[in-house]
Amino acid sequence: MGPGRGLGLGLLLLGVLVGAASGFHSLRYFFVAVSEPSPGVPQFMEVGYVDGNLIVRYDSETGRMVPRADWMADNLDQQYWDIETQKGRSHQQISHIGLNTLWDRYNQSKGAHTLQRMVGCDILEDGSTRGYEQYAYDGRDFIAFDLDKMTFTAADAGAQITKRKWEEDGTVAEQMKHYLKNYCVEWLRKYVSYGRAVLERKEPPMVRVSGKEAHGILTLYCRAYGFYPRPITVSWLKNGEVRDQETEWGSIAPNSDGTYYTWASIEALPEEKDKYRCRVEHASLPEPGLFMWETESNLFTIILAVAFAILLVIAIIAGFAFWKYKSGRNKKGYDPASGTDGGSDSSAKGLTV
Repeated sequence: MGPGRGLGLGLLLLGVLVGAASGFHSLRYFFVAVSEPSPGVPQFMEVGYVDGNLIVRYDSETGRMVPRADWMADNLDQQYWDIETQKGRSHQQISHIGLNTLWDRYNQSKGAHTLQRMVGCDILEDGSTRGYEQYAYDGRDFIAFDLDKMTFTAADAGAQITKRKWEEDGTVAEQMKHYLKNYCVEWLRKYVSYGRAVLERKEPPMVRVSGKEAHGILTLYCRAYGFYPRPITVSWLKNGEVRDQETEWGSIAPNSDGTYYTWASIEALPEEKDKYRCRVEHASLPEPGLFMWETESNLFTIILAVAFAILLVIAIIAGFAFWKYKSGRNKKGYDPASGTDGGSDSSAKGLTV
């Protein structure tokens, strides 16, 4: 992280939105401490994610670390949750001290301030690993640890004080390295083994192409819904050629059910709409899918045809059921059969800034 790049909770959370590509897995913990809690915003909160899936949560209002995924609850005993709860309480205390330290250091009033931390690791497709630890204060970069270089990058003069403090200590970088290279990776592997059925599932995207014309320009939209894992490529093609320079993309955003959503748009001349195709590449698809805009008249025809087919099937089923009913009643001694309804350590040792 370098000076001038705002980190903030929004950007910190981008780090969690990494799906499980083949052989790739990620573990992230996020810590947020606020000086002025409010309804729905506790004084301290800690959440953990594996491959973008929420697995644990601790907050100052409940004072407990709790599972947020069934496969975590099913595979970890009460001792694990008790230990994680104690760690969460320790992180809460250290974060509160950090907030007090920083508003004094920056000569600020005790108004609304926020201290954030992200720590985590990845297992890459080739089996190698990497780790992260970074802090933000009041929505801006504060300090980050570079695991490869074993150095700290301070974003401003206030963070330089923390950098010198940690470097003079002499053990902080080693603590972080040990956690990120060993403990974090070990627990990530355990979590993946517990939740493999969920984490390594493949759900194909539902794709819809639409168009909107204004002032002689047609804007084509390609929307992909409900896919998992997160990595996906959505491209617009004109006459079979990729037109990335003319394409605008939306972010890959999570849905409430754990799947993802994204979109891509491109501007075209209305008379050239048939030259455009949306190409979608995803791990769940055996080969890239190509989609084009169906005009409203075509869509209406398709909808009518589908509706007619559904009504036809319903009529056939209803007729068969009525025939069975009449046949059964005509049988001597007919009697209807009765129905049957069928952690991990969340971080290296807490550090004061």
